[in-house]
Amino acid sequence: MSSSMLTGRTLLRGMLRAERGRIIGAIALLSCWTAGEALVPALVGATIDHAIAGQSLPLLVVWLAALGLCFLMLSSGYRLGARLGNSGMNRQVHLMRTRIAEHVLDPGYRPATARMPGEIAAITSVDTTVTATIIRQASLGFSALAGLLVCAGYLLWANLWVGLAVLAITPLGMAALRWLTPRLSRASDRLQSDIAASGAAAADLMAGVQVLRGIGGQDQASERYRAASRSAATAGVASASATGRIEGAQVLISGLVLLSAASLGAWQVAEGAMGIGTLLGVLGVAQFLSTPLGTLVSTVEAGTRSIAAADRVAALLADGGRQPGTRRPAAEPDAALALDVPGLGERPLVFVPGRFTVLVCANDSMRHRLAKLLSEGSENPGTAAVREGTAAAAARLLVDGIDAAQIDPAYLPQLLRMAPHQAHLIEGSVKENIVGDAALPDPQTLQLLLRASGVDELLGTLTDGLEHQVQGRGHNLSGGQRQRIALARALSGGPLARVLHDPTSAVDSVTEANIAQGLVQLRAHAASNGAGAGTLLVLSTSPTLLHAADEVLFLAADGSITRSTHRALAENTTYEKVVGR
Repeated sequence: MSSSMLTGRTLLRGMLRAERGRIIGAIALLSCWTAGEALVPALVGATIDHAIAGQSLPLLVVWLAALGLCFLMLSSGYRLGARLGNSGMNRQVHLMRTRIAEHVLDPGYRPATARMPGEIAAITSVDTTVTATIIRQASLGFSALAGLLVCAGYLLWANLWVGLAVLAITPLGMAALRWLTPRLSRASDRLQSDIAASGAAAADLMAGVQVLRGIGGQDQASERYRAASRSAATAGVASASATGRIEGAQVLISGLVLLSAASLGAWQVAEGAMGIGTLLGVLGVAQFLSTPLGTLVSTVEAGTRSIAAADRVAALLADGGRQPGTRRPAAEPDAALALDVPGLGERPLVFVPGRFTVLVCANDSMRHRLAKLLSEGSENPGTAAVREGTAAAAARLLVDGIDAAQIDPAYLPQLLRMAPHQAHLIEGSVKENIVGDAALPDPQTLQLLLRASGVDELLGTLTDGLEHQVQGRGHNLSGGQRQRIALARALSGGPLARVLHDPTSAVDSVTEANIAQGLVQLRAHAASNGAGAGTLLVLSTSPTLLHAADEVLFLAADGSITRSTHRALAENTTYEKVVGR
């Protein structure tokens, strides 16, 4: 089924069908476990009545052997059944997470609903697990049903009236407990929220204590901290009391059920309708009866949670936005780039092929819109409509006159390399972060590439050079170091049309000047080899990059466009304010 037609229920049905064999096996094995748990007290009672009361050693050996086989059955059944159920669950979790990763990392992914990375991570890590829990819970639920049937059969066989009474009283007790627990735990939940809020307030105060000392506010901060601490302590005591009431209710209701069974059983023993061993067996089975009943209730609740989680997973997988294009124009390093953006004075705004152009935008809103467009290659029509308040046309990035959204996303990197402002590094060496699995360029080109990105200075501080290991997301590097490596990656790969967004915002002015000079030298070297330097478009207000550019396009706040050089535009006071802020 295509992702666009996917729903939570169809996702769950597909999972259950895929794991049908494991689920059936787990149900059979876990049924041995629940049946064995129910039979243990019954076998103990039978041992007392038939072997101990009759003082028969052979019968004692037989019943003890039966009890041993029962323990072997229940322990093996649980161990093997739980393994089957958990393996099916974990397999589906892995498949869902892989599917989500492939979906959101696909170059053609165009979500209609804006989602923060944290939301996608929560769906991937939490909701997939909750969704797949239905596999394990279904196995436990059906096995609990088998255990319930064994309990009911034994109780009715042992004594009809006692069995009927226990089978009636136990569900009533469970229902009363289910009714009481949410009402008692609601107060506990509120108190836990108070504890969390108090802890957060205390953490915020402690985090800013150095600043408060600087302005003389430490006494007031200390008093607020003490108040928050007292509030957390009070809430903690009240929460513990609420938890104790819940546990007390559970013990009380379970005790009442057991007391009722014991009273009825004792009456039947006194009447001669039951033996002592049978009474002990009935009490043990009655006490165990709440376990399969509770498991059945938990299975229903888990199913509800799984459906809700599956709906969220399915919504993410179905949210693919526009279908990616399939066009494959000829690859040209000097491709003509253009922006077709509603609100610009020139549509489309064409950049001279093969040149180094810096785009300066006076309007912050337009600048953010262009930054997103140049980072993703397209704009969601829904986003444009929200921005304009009407059904507005979406902005487009054109490559040789073709909308980038219509180009095959797997082929687009051969035409255009877009480097967003945020530097995303992977776990691996510096070399792998720059060229991936490809070979390094020739020594002269490599030297110019490293100089044009500022990585040459960085390598001087790393003992392993290009083989220095980068931790996940570059956590062992500073922001400026991550940005340099990301810039080197954007500039690698030979002649290409490239779009960069503020590539030097995290480096110092000296490094930025070296990068600007290195960019000019790298492009000159590529042009001298006859391959072409490629079209380079940079969205930035850096005076150093503006000075190095072949051309500067200034987008004024009123939508007008001026094409010139940084030196000539320096006489424009509005331009000076934008690049100097």
